Formats: sequence, C-alpha cells, structure tokens
Amino acid sequence: MTKRPRMPFPRSLSGIVQESITTLGLAERLREAEIWRIWSEVVGATLACRAQPLRMKNGTLTVAVSSAPWMQELRFMTGMMKEKLNNSLGSEVVKEIVLKAGRIEVASQENPEEIPPIYPLTTLQKQTIQEQAALIEDLDTRQAFIELMQVSMEQKR
Repeated sequence: MTKRPRMPFPRSLSGIVQESITTLGLAERLREAEIWRIWSEVVGATLACRAQPLRMKNGTLTVAVSSAPWMQELRFMTGMMKEKLNNSLGSEVVKEIVLKAGRIEVASQENPEEIPPIYPLTTLQKQTIQEQAALIEDLDTRQAFIELMQVSMEQKR
C-alpha cells in the first residue's frame, strides 16, 4: 500500500473553501446572489416596496413590479438601476433588467419607534424636580423619581 504524498504545510479552511468556490465556478453565482441582499439599499426603500428581484440568469435580472404605473416608471430607470447594482457588486454582473408584473412580498419589518428628541432642561424645570423630590423620604425612591422626571421633561415640549 502506497502512502499519499505529505502536504508541505497545513492549509487554512478559508483557503480551501475559496479554492473550491473558484474551481467549481461558484464565485459568479455568489456575486449574483448578492443582488437580493443589496437591492433595497441600491434602489431605495420606496422602489424596493414596489419592485423586487425574482431571478438572475445569464446576466439578465428579472424584476417583479407591483403595478403597471410603476412598471412604466421603472422602464425609464432600468439603465440607472443596472449601473448602480453593478457598481455595488464591483463588476458587470447585471447585463439587462427585465420587468415583469408580479406580486411583491412585503417582508415584515419591525420599525422601531422613533426616538423622541431630547430637549435640555431649563433651570426652572430642574428646580421644580428638586422641590418635588425633596418631599420623598426614601433616598432610592427619590433618585428614581428625579431620573424619571428628567427623562419625561427632556422628551416633552
């Protein structure tokens, strides 16, 4: 039984994966898959709600559009979208964009509540808080009351 030749040095897993991706020709497919990740930031939130990529085949990106008026609007913008996508991807991945009427799936996005603006407290407000807090005997409760009132007053105007 013959032994396999000894490796000159251990190879990193990332190096092996990178070599496999290149050898199998998956690098281009991975770049194409990036389109779904970057779509909304490239075309903008308004457009992303009305048009979504469906498939990518041989450089042709098929995009589903929610309505005929939006399809008409997007016909004028396909060149710009193609250019912006290719710039974001770093090479000419998208050669053509085909628009197709279709249903747009709206991803459930948790919109965090808007953070209200913080307004600095006036001297009179600080004085009022201190006067009201002085009536509370327990130190921990007094401190919690002061912090609560400060936050509450900073957000109201």
